[in-house]
Amino acid sequence: MATPTVLMLAPDAPPRILWVGLSSATPHAGDTLAITVLTSSNVASVELRVGGYGSGMNKTDVGHFQLRSQVPRLPFFMSHNLTLQVIARNTAGNAVEQDVPLQVH
Repeated sequence: MATPTVLMLAPDAPPRILWVGLSSATPHAGDTLAITVLTSSNVASVELRVGGYGSGMNKTDVGHFQLRSQVPRLPFFMSHNLTLQVIARNTAGNAVEQDVPLQVH
């Protein structure tokens, strides 16, 4: 699937997440997971959350955000079916969220 192009929007328009790409939706503990998010042009920041943990993504260009992170080893008693929350915000603080399922092995 080809990566979509950035959607140009006015700064005060609601932000949009256009595409989320993961190097794997079923990573193993210790793997490096590469995440790319493509948004509308008016998105100022993208945050990723899994469980109680959050991290900001690096903005590499207008509407382009990337992050590489090592997948932690999860305790046996914890569910390995997780939800990655992708939260994009414009400069006014308006947010949009997209949930992406993950299964950590």
